Amino acid sequence: MLDAVTKKYVDGSTEEQFRFSFFCDCCGKLVSTTKIAFHPGFEKKLFLSRSEQRARELIWRQDHDSAYERANVEALKTLNRCVVCGAAICNDCTVECVEADEKTVCVNCAKERHYKGIIWNDNDETVQVDFS
Repeated sequence: MLDAVTKKYVDGSTEEQFRFSFFCDCCGKLVSTTKIAFHPGFEKKLFLSRSEQRARELIWRQDHDSAYERANVEALKTLNRCVVCGAAICNDCTVECVEADEKTVCVNCAKERHYKGIIWNDNDETVQVDFS
């Protein structure tokens, strides 16, 4: 199984569905991914035999791993990667820095290095920032 794209994530999977939530490495903002239903391929019945239970567990585990990897890919499409520290960051923590050749840097690294750059506000408008 792949490592999570963020330092912190929550596996909220149940027997019926797979659900993963990731958190921005910079500010902790929640980045939810799509829920994926689990369909074991067995008819619903009150009691399963021991071999049916084992088969269901194996199928669930395999589907869980696949769903986790899909959730990682989905989260990566939403998050950016800081070129300085490697953190997975949300758009609110992303700075396009002049000193970093217009590459993505997290707000923390931009402040530490006193960078200048561009951020996007809630209206998708660019704003010049100077952390010097």
